Amino acid sequence: MKKTFLRMTLILATLSIVIGATGAVFAQETPESAAKAYFAAMQASDWAKLAGLMHPDALASIKRMFTTAIKADQTGDAAKTIFKLKSAEEYSQLSDAAVFERLMDFITSVEPDMKTVLSSSTNAILGKVDESPDLAHVVFRSRSKVEGDEVNEVDLLSFKKQGSTWRALLTSDLEAILSQLADEVAPPQKEEQNTPPGAGRPTRKP
Repeated sequence: MKKTFLRMTLILATLSIVIGATGAVFAQETPESAAKAYFAAMQASDWAKLAGLMHPDALASIKRMFTTAIKADQTGDAAKTIFKLKSAEEYSQLSDAAVFERLMDFITSVEPDMKTVLSSSTNAILGKVDESPDLAHVVFRSRSKVEGDEVNEVDLLSFKKQGSTWRALLTSDLEAILSQLADEVAPPQKEEQNTPPGAGRPTRKP
């Protein structure tokens, strides 16, 4: 009787593990559930977790953006200050996720109020718009306090499918912030005005 009871206990335990694993497989992630995880990571300023919730295409675009800036920065200060590197040559060795994490760490270190705003903000999902089977836009209402004033706005967060998961694309606000920072690292060069051939050359004596 005791052996039978133990055998049944083991069978039930095995079944519960199998059912639990199967349930996890069939629990499909949705853009809405991905958005909730994204908002939670953003609110906690957990950049490593947030990087894991972003689509590889978005992370790769950020690294490309700053690759140009780092190469153009002749002082090498940006690589050291923003990305905590010894030299600009080390930048290429950083993963796309590491670039994003270090950027967000730097931004919130120079703008400490940003963390306060993020931690106190709330985001309510209002709906979802499917643009294609692999691209969806989550509409949400964001409430936060900035310098004592309450900011209440409706925005959207786009998600692109990666396998069976949904991963966030760059928001226009975040892209603008990063683009501005990249420009400050290495301001875009002005186009040289067209000059006639021979201009600036010393005049030969007849």
